[in-house]
Amino acid sequence: MIRVSVIVLLVATTAWSLFQAGQVQGKAWLGQHLLERAWSRSIDSGETVDPWPGAVSHPVARLSMARLDLDHLVLDGADTPILAWGPGMETGPNGQRLIAAHRDTHFRALRSIEPGDLARLQHADGRIEDWTVTRIDIVDARETQIDMASDGDRLLLVTCYPFDASAPGGPMRLVASLQPASTGSLGEGI
Repeated sequence: MIRVSVIVLLVATTAWSLFQAGQVQGKAWLGQHLLERAWSRSIDSGETVDPWPGAVSHPVARLSMARLDLDHLVLDGADTPILAWGPGMETGPNGQRLIAAHRDTHFRALRSIEPGDLARLQHADGRIEDWTVTRIDIVDARETQIDMASDGDRLLLVTCYPFDASAPGGPMRLVASLQPASTGSLGEGI
């Protein structure tokens, strides 16, 4: 009887651990499908459509990078609850934008990002912006702050680093700086 109880306990513990580990991956996958539906409705109607009742955010843009095979809807805001569902975008007072996502889900492709890579940002109102990666920095979030009030038209892609870290939530970040593709100049870092 004790042997059966131990086996049941081990199976239950393993199942719970697998469920917890797959929760972020599951939200990331399901979120993009629900967001895709809301995005299509927003484009068709010209109005913001929530992806599900009680959603904490809604899609405001689509980020794609062909060379990296990256194509994700971007949500309004970059708080932790939002990032579980997809990349999130914050906009500074002077127009600088930051898009953040988890390194093990939506921004996994950034492990191969290089200066010169091209990105496209399509907004919900139909505007399309083309961007060029000008710089890639690895920074310690405890020592480096991103100045969202910075002047200039700039887009930052941010994710945790290193990509193969065994534990989530470390202090290191990969920050890719992008400038409008038409400028073609090497911009300043963070």
